[in-house]
Amino acid sequence: MSGRKVSRYRIDKETQRKIQQQIAEQERIRQEKAERTRTLANITQQQQTITATSNKLKELLKTTPQGLKETFGNSVTDAERWMNNIQKTIKDIDKSGSTSTLSNQIRKLNSQREEGQQYLKTLTKNFTKDADNMEKSVIDELLDLNTKFEGNKEPINKWAGLDEVNKIAKDLAEAERCIKDKKLKDATNLKNRVAEHLNNQINSVNKFSTVFNQYEQEKDLLKPWFDDEMRVIDKKFEDSKIFLKQGNYADLARNLTEMQKNLDIKINEAKELDEKDQKRNYVLESLKKVCDSMGFEEVGHSVEGTGKSNRIIYTIDTFSQGKIKFCLSLDSIDADSGIVDNHCMSEFDKVSESLKKNFGVQTQFKRVSESAPSKLIRKGERDEPTGVAQQSQNSQN
Repeated sequence: MSGRKVSRYRIDKETQRKIQQQIAEQERIRQEKAERTRTLANITQQQQTITATSNKLKELLKTTPQGLKETFGNSVTDAERWMNNIQKTIKDIDKSGSTSTLSNQIRKLNSQREEGQQYLKTLTKNFTKDADNMEKSVIDELLDLNTKFEGNKEPINKWAGLDEVNKIAKDLAEAERCIKDKKLKDATNLKNRVAEHLNNQINSVNKFSTVFNQYEQEKDLLKPWFDDEMRVIDKKFEDSKIFLKQGNYADLARNLTEMQKNLDIKINEAKELDEKDQKRNYVLESLKKVCDSMGFEEVGHSVEGTGKSNRIIYTIDTFSQGKIKFCLSLDSIDADSGIVDNHCMSEFDKVSESLKKNFGVQTQFKRVSESAPSKLIRKGERDEPTGVAQQSQNSQN
């Protein structure tokens, strides 16, 4: 009988386990690639921070009177030795190594960065030890602010812009000038203002980076399913940049929190859809092999529209009974057949039997005129008394 045929299908447990293993391996490779990207970015940031610390040490030693350097000769010698050694360390960094090797290099860079920052802090304290208690307090806090600023300059520049970096640097320099001029009250007020502003920037940039990096890492997963939604996300990131540059931290926090929530939802949905698509591809390949074994010839294979969410159209010629067009969605199979009535269902029964026996795919095609479609079942499960004409719905379990 001519007309549309549909059947549900369900993949048996063993086959589904294999598919899950493939998915897990793909996820492992993707996570490994993302981890390597984060590690390389961390190395670059550590190198920049170390270079900045070394430059500050050089400038400090250059501008310090010789008598003070001789007084604190041991600290000066240690700092100079560190500056000489760090150049070789940075030069010997090999970014082509394994993730494990890169992680070891990060630990080494972290240790040397902390060592250099301690030398900078120690020498600066030594060279200003005659200052009164208020001066010492401001200097210590400014040193911490400078260290924090240097460690976060690159991400602030990336997200808030160079003008913001220059503004913070200018304020810190002005605070240091006030200390040299003994304007300690002005220095304290300026230091407090810079500290609040810098902390807001760092917290906002860290949140921004977290959400953006997650988005970048999952783009390949999201794009096939949520191309339109991704344009909306891109626009929200641009809005967030404006909030950050304006210092509108409240609106920025709300925007990023909403984006994080929506992004988590879309990622989970995309993973589910990706799994369904892989199952559908398995069913399609199995159906092709069954039709080939029955002597049918493929005469058409296309996709309705664009994107993975559209149905896959697979058409075969039975030669003796006409053509059959299978339409595979993510959840079901529709079949439109020109086979005459007395051969129709027997042919589909043969297809279902071969799918089940050889590929672990269980289907039960029913005429559209019959009752609701039967649910595809795994081996060992009880069938449910439902079905439609030449229609089989996919159950993703």
